[in-house]
Amino acid sequence: MEFLQAPDKQKEDNSMKALRYLTAAAVLAAVLAGCSTRVEPYNRQGKNNQGQEQQKPQDKEITPTPNYTWKISYEGRKVVDGAYTDEIRVNNVPAGQKYLVSVINRANYATYGGDLAAFLKNELEYNSDYVYEGSPEVIQFGRLRHGQWYAFVIGLDANKNLTGEYASIMFIVEEEEASPEYLEWLGNWSVSDGRIEYEIKVSQIESNQVYRIDGWEVRKDATDWEQMNQEYLEAFFEPSNGRLYFVSQYITTYDDESLDGASVDELFLGQIDYAGLTEEQGLYIVPDENFDLAYAEADIDDKAYVSPCDIKVAVGNDEFAGKFYCMQYVYQEVRSGQWHVYNNDVIRFYDDYGVMKPLTMTRKSASTDKPSSIMKRSGKVSVPEEEEKPLRAKVYQPRSERKAKGVVRAK
Repeated sequence: MEFLQAPDKQKEDNSMKALRYLTAAAVLAAVLAGCSTRVEPYNRQGKNNQGQEQQKPQDKEITPTPNYTWKISYEGRKVVDGAYTDEIRVNNVPAGQKYLVSVINRANYATYGGDLAAFLKNELEYNSDYVYEGSPEVIQFGRLRHGQWYAFVIGLDANKNLTGEYASIMFIVEEEEASPEYLEWLGNWSVSDGRIEYEIKVSQIESNQVYRIDGWEVRKDATDWEQMNQEYLEAFFEPSNGRLYFVSQYITTYDDESLDGASVDELFLGQIDYAGLTEEQGLYIVPDENFDLAYAEADIDDKAYVSPCDIKVAVGNDEFAGKFYCMQYVYQEVRSGQWHVYNNDVIRFYDDYGVMKPLTMTRKSASTDKPSSIMKRSGKVSVPEEEEKPLRAKVYQPRSERKAKGVVRAK
């Protein structure tokens, strides 16, 4: 099986690699997509998730003016057609009045330094996929993480420009008690395709929703290898079936000294192995974020198996419909748009004969973060301390409605 070759890239030691996070520009968002809770990176550097330039905010100045007639409320957590969501309700907005609905947490809003006008303009620029008109309106958002949140109704005129009018509320989401099924994934595991092995640690970020995974794409047996030991993934628990889902996601932005300090975006994405007839064959990166790449399903005797998810995506004038071939850290040069992989021969879901083979996931030890008896009652598990990540909510979108735009080749 042929692998795409990454460019010659100066290896970084840990101190150099840490520079990535000193220059990080990530602002994350919470979203539910597919069949489980998801985290979607907030659009960065004026681009959407396909790297296309976004519309610019309106030029005219606005004066934020509260409208006390409009009503917005948080209705709590819901299960809608099997999807785990949080519900926002809008009332008393007259027929014909257009508006946006934005839900962000306190850490995110704090980055505006109290500049409400800047926030409203930013919402028009980045959060205008869904425009509502009149009320009542009930909106299902992806399951929110615990903490303080703000919900806004943002008024628009007939041309979808800001009017300056808004209504808002602050509300608090409490963390759920962690279920035994969620806690079962915590701990240290080895993941192997029979050729390559990673030792990973699964710890808690949000009970019944989100895990932190350290150690993916870190090897003890490799010399010519970029050790991905400064980053971590977020994986997601699906309460309806107890699975742990690996999801495509933005990681960070950093200045790469091997590229003369040029800025690059680092992501965790899936690749497909295209074997069609009308386009160049080989591996292609699917650059879309927030897609299910693979899922881990528990077996017996502290074992689990990781299987790839299905994907349908355009490859030039052809279409690929099948499963992901592998999932790995990649980076894109911001200036040139070129894509690269950090490592060539990574864990993959297919053997040398092209036959799909799930990865084996074996528990090495229970998590050192397992709760004490007191913590078990609260459902909380201690996790490594870190700054709160800015989050924003996205409207729930069923998995069947999420479409990958296309693919790219690594250079």
